[in-house]
Amino acid sequence: MRILSIRPAAPGTATLARFDLELNDHLRLFNLALRQRGDEPAHVCAPNAFQERVAGFSASFNKALAELALKSLLELQTNNELAS
Repeated sequence: MRILSIRPAAPGTATLARFDLELNDHLRLFNLALRQRGDEPAHVCAPNAFQERVAGFSASFNKALAELALKSLLELQTNNELAS
């Protein structure tokens, strides 16, 4: 499982970033949202199609996705700071 691409969201919203995920050699998920609400841990939401979520994740899998996405987002921000 790996993050293919991560894009920071605009400040001031609950969405921290959007990202694309390669789950394995056979499955990729695009435009997942990494979100944070208050003091709750970050969580991942799938995009909508026809006003419905296109995927759902168990609590333990969601936690693993959120941790992977947060790590990727922090690496991106660190790399951007080093490049400046």
